[in-house]
Amino acid sequence: MIFIDNIKNHINAKKTDRFKKSGILRYFSYSFGSMGEGMKVFVITEEGEFASMTYKNVSMEDGREVGSSFLIPLNMLNKLKALIASEEIFLWDGFNKNNSVIATGHSFDLKADFDNQTIKAHGMVMMPPGYKEKHEVLVNFLEGLVKTYYREISEA
Repeated sequence: MIFIDNIKNHINAKKTDRFKKSGILRYFSYSFGSMGEGMKVFVITEEGEFASMTYKNVSMEDGREVGSSFLIPLNMLNKLKALIASEEIFLWDGFNKNNSVIATGHSFDLKADFDNQTIKAHGMVMMPPGYKEKHEVLVNFLEGLVKTYYREISEA
């Protein structure tokens, strides 16, 4: 068990070093949900002096989508990168696990493109360590952007 812990620590240290050199966050997408709850999708893209954010809430019953695209201040990408660092969400990079037996549970997809790195993670029913807490912090941040910069969605 100590050997496995040492390997995990070594991998996390390499991911931490790599993330410190990742550069500016240029693109971010995060989607999550389940068959019963539907899916929420957040996409943020650098657009010159601003960033463009797209938010969608997709019903799994009828495929209906609610949401829109709108501009947010460019420095929100810096704040998002700081959150990815402080919550160590970058450690999810390379996580790709599915439970093929239970296909109706929670799933997520994450992609973040930086100048010098891309982070990708996916899970269906299976999640990286600490997912629940980190997911909650990430979603609170993203939903806060939606409520602040596109109030109509928060009232829908």
